[in-house]
Amino acid sequence: MKSNLFLLLSCICILLFASCDKEYSRESGAFTTGTNSGTAVYSYAGLQNCTTPNIKGTYVAGTAVTISNTVTLQVNVQTAGTFIISTATVNGITFKGSGTFSATGVQNLNLLAVGTPVSPGSFTYIPGSNGCAFQVVVTEGSAATSVFTFPDAPNACKAVTVHGTYIVGELPTSANTVDGIQVNVTKAGTWSLATLPNNGISFGGSGTFTQTGLQTISLTATGTPITSGPFNYSPGNNGCSFTVVVAPADPLPADYIRCKINGITTTFGYLASTSEVSTPAQPPVPATFALDITAGIAAGSEEKIEMSLTKVTAAIVTGDIFDVNSLSAGKLYLVSYTNASLSSWSAVSSIVYTPFTIKITNKTATRVQGTFSGTMSDTGAAGGDTKVITDGIFNVPVQ
Repeated sequence: MKSNLFLLLSCICILLFASCDKEYSRESGAFTTGTNSGTAVYSYAGLQNCTTPNIKGTYVAGTAVTISNTVTLQVNVQTAGTFIISTATVNGITFKGSGTFSATGVQNLNLLAVGTPVSPGSFTYIPGSNGCAFQVVVTEGSAATSVFTFPDAPNACKAVTVHGTYIVGELPTSANTVDGIQVNVTKAGTWSLATLPNNGISFGGSGTFTQTGLQTISLTATGTPITSGPFNYSPGNNGCSFTVVVAPADPLPADYIRCKINGITTTFGYLASTSEVSTPAQPPVPATFALDITAGIAAGSEEKIEMSLTKVTAAIVTGDIFDVNSLSAGKLYLVSYTNASLSSWSAVSSIVYTPFTIKITNKTATRVQGTFSGTMSDTGAAGGDTKVITDGIFNVPVQ
């Protein structure tokens, strides 16, 4: 791995010293993420789901959106500059925005919806290549709106079933539902319901009642639980209530690398460490400083994750960011994941199909901490098998 990185570094350094810069852009292609460009450097509020997105306007299947259909997100700007951001087109709608961040710090990012919703339901959008997620509910356009009440309100919903597990820090899946909520329909038609957020998650759903009388509905969870314990939810303005119990997250070892790989939380706590190496200048190649961060799953397992970070001419320090925009500044990354069957995926600074972001949040003489997220590929080319890495954190000793 180090030899591959050295060859890559040598080629890139020669290009850097020849003053040749090359910009890369990422097409959304098979990814559900969007695209971004510009000179600004920023991060989104929210690791998986956006923190309190302000979604304005109504979204109706078959009806084109207008200038009133917007979403406002919070971003933390590290470097002021220009930005061009877009989500992928989902259910006929794209959210776009462009402009200039004139200052650093927490700021609002406004995106405008474009297009015509195709189908009713709840749909997820992710701005940029490493943005947070927000949901937009599209209602049915042609059918009349239903009228119904909750027979069990304001008490607890009877005979409901809570499906799936709820764990602190774990993003719910499609299996996290609450079924069997009883309603009494007095007028058939479409329905759309949601609970208020509580402890970072909410429940929502939509559909059509084709007849009147007693019927049941199902709601699906969104968001990420914050703390453990029992929490109550009530759909609509006058619904019955149900309780969801959130379990605590697995305790972390003292030294670890943890992330979600395609949504599955994985902790690498075996022999987690980092080595720090500096290489003197060898003209035309300048001096380099490297951190090799690695950890395995368990003794006897081949599953492991490795991150090699290299910085040209200066040591790696707290606050350094290695991403798709840092290559021209002489900061490179090589990230690899190997599963128990010895299949491997990687992300490299020079490969546009594997954008990655690694931030050093704290570095001392004895320990390195940070965050990471991005996309790995088994081929490094479009069409290969990918692993999406989210919510990555590491806390490892320096050996």
